[in-house]
Amino acid sequence: MSSASDWLLELGHTRLKVAPLAGPRPGPVEAMAAERFGNWLAELKPDPSSRFWLAAVPEPGAVRALTDCLDAAGLAWRRVHKESGLLPVAPAYDSLGVDRWLALQPPWLEQRRALCVVDCGSALTIDLVDGRGRHHGGWIAPGPDACRDALFRRAPVLRGDAVPPPHTLAPACSTGEGIARGLLLLQAGAIEQALEQAARLPEFGRRPHCVLTGGAGESLAAVLASVQLWPDLVLDGLALAVERIKASR
Repeated sequence: MSSASDWLLELGHTRLKVAPLAGPRPGPVEAMAAERFGNWLAELKPDPSSRFWLAAVPEPGAVRALTDCLDAAGLAWRRVHKESGLLPVAPAYDSLGVDRWLALQPPWLEQRRALCVVDCGSALTIDLVDGRGRHHGGWIAPGPDACRDALFRRAPVLRGDAVPPPHTLAPACSTGEGIARGLLLLQAGAIEQALEQAARLPEFGRRPHCVLTGGAGESLAAVLASVQLWPDLVLDGLALAVERIKASR
């Protein structure tokens, strides 16, 4: 039986991340398909006093399937939403996803400078925060897997042997490598354009520091200059939110 008292759950569009809350930071992170959560919970046998803290972005049905597992096990849970004043960087608009909002917080609190925060998962999300901690919105584009799936639906003849995620933008000499590197080129080009757009804003005046997270973060960090790779950034933001919620009780 696990003795951890607080657990963090980050439910994205394609997978779930779970981590114990270890002080102000997440402990070891485990990623899984959301459908596997019930079995994982049964194997974990958490202490009955445990509380689960959820940050979720998918449709309500996916969230309910997860919380039903917690209810069936008799475990307490709370869904974390964007709350005014809870964390320092306020969203520029109401419909900003809670995952993007949480990802803005740790780098801003640590660095207190203009930032471009990029999460490259199912979607490529890019958000700008100026040197005063104000969110200026951002961009959403398909992530590399979504782009690949769309390409293969339109041109199935291009399906070839799967290749590992690339760490180079050099021209490729096979179809599989060409697709993998081309998708990385698309993502890297979008980030470069976002940085250039930020430099033109009067609140920035120069390219902001770029922080990368998400499944393709490592590949992007290998081909972009002067960027910071920050794995599990959303969970770090969720841990900050939980600590502040608990302190306010």
